[in-house]
Amino acid sequence: MSNDTDEIESNDEPTVRGATRTSDGTELRKLWDRFRASGDVESRNALTEFYFDMVRANAENIAKILFEAIEEGDFSQAGAVAFFEALNDYDPDVHNTFEEFGSIAIRRAIVDEIRGLVGTEQTPEDVDYP
Repeated sequence: MSNDTDEIESNDEPTVRGATRTSDGTELRKLWDRFRASGDVESRNALTEFYFDMVRANAENIAKILFEAIEEGDFSQAGAVAFFEALNDYDPDVHNTFEEFGSIAIRRAIVDEIRGLVGTEQTPEDVDYP
């Protein structure tokens, strides 16, 4: 009679958290070691297949947060403020066209607005790993 622990240890399917094997049973640590040591393309491809769902999951999560948190008016207000600042700061002798200068300022303000609404997170360089 096997217990739940035996079933988990013998299962080659990846776990949601703390996975040690790819879906085909390849050990992740060996893939990482080969990839880090030599840039092995097969290891990189296997790691990509295993982990790439992170891209989709994070994109969906951020899109959901943005959809729930942001209204077009938020963008318009941030863009309007940036427009007037760009209008005051624009120097045709220094900058390219106002369209380019102003568009960059407006987009930057909208991205900053998104960051403020979503919240800032630590970047990977700021995180202390165990």
